[in-house]
Amino acid sequence: MKKIVGTKRWQSGISMVEILVALTLSLILTLVVGQIYVTNSQTYRLQEAQSRIQENGRFALEFLSKDVRRVGSMGCLSVLNTPSVIANPSPSITPATSILGYDAAQTASYPVSSSSNATWNPAAPSGVSALAGTDFFSIQFAEPCGGHLQSEVTGMTPSQSANLSSTNTCSITAGTTELVLSDCSQSEIFRSDSNSSISISGTNNNTQDHFNYSHGLDAEVLVVHAYTYTIQLFNSEPTLYRVDNATLSSNGAQPLIEGIEDMQLLYGVDITGDGSVDQYVKAFSVSNWASVVAIRVDLVIRSTGVYGTNLTTATTACNGVTVTDTRLRRCFSFTINLRNPKI
Repeated sequence: MKKIVGTKRWQSGISMVEILVALTLSLILTLVVGQIYVTNSQTYRLQEAQSRIQENGRFALEFLSKDVRRVGSMGCLSVLNTPSVIANPSPSITPATSILGYDAAQTASYPVSSSSNATWNPAAPSGVSALAGTDFFSIQFAEPCGGHLQSEVTGMTPSQSANLSSTNTCSITAGTTELVLSDCSQSEIFRSDSNSSISISGTNNNTQDHFNYSHGLDAEVLVVHAYTYTIQLFNSEPTLYRVDNATLSSNGAQPLIEGIEDMQLLYGVDITGDGSVDQYVKAFSVSNWASVVAIRVDLVIRSTGVYGTNLTTATTACNGVTVTDTRLRRCFSFTINLRNPKI
């Protein structure tokens, strides 16, 4: 019998060179995947920041437009339609005060200063705060509060009173809250002697004990509000605020939109009396605030995060102001027409 002798095969492992090649390829693949992830992450953050800036700009336009268009409003009428004033002392809302602006010298660079120690022209009213270099403005209008009359009011009759609809949100404080009783033919500014209804029972809060006009059930009671729009810091971010002027002493400031870094204002003045803007001027150049029929708003809105690493290279913002950081910024410019000039 023949003995079959097979060829002996030796098995060998992976060589060191192969290991090194595999590790190198793995490392390169990991670096490529990591770079793609980082790039996509940065792109997402930038897109998200740009979307947030765009969204904040839209919100700012909506907030400001809603209130500015109501300047001087008294329901169907305007403060310029010469309402009957029986409130004593005289009410704050007049054609000369329904809108007031305050101009500051624009900041030289962004980020905007965190200081509110600055001067405005005209001089800022006491208790109002704003970041240095930013403009601000105050507005007044009579706002509906669901105060529909439940009984008619007879003009020239002493001690008139009428209940309001139970669902009203007028929050009347007797002798303090400025109210407007308005229909589409006449309006009267007064202060009620009652917290729960409209009532003129004497001359403590008004110049007389009666209304001058009769008002039917179609009349409505409105509350006069005064607001100031400023830029202040909120959680270290410049933020658009709406301040209730009636509650300045009790922290009546409401933060609206973060990232609003600058606000510059121009006022459209009607010189010829035809209801159209003849020129846009700064606040200190307005001689008669009752002639303002539009307001031009320039906002600079910034991202809440910093993008990039080169913080020393100055760039230029959309309005020509030098920028010394790498936040994203965008300018928004829009014009708001007042709906309540004399008609």
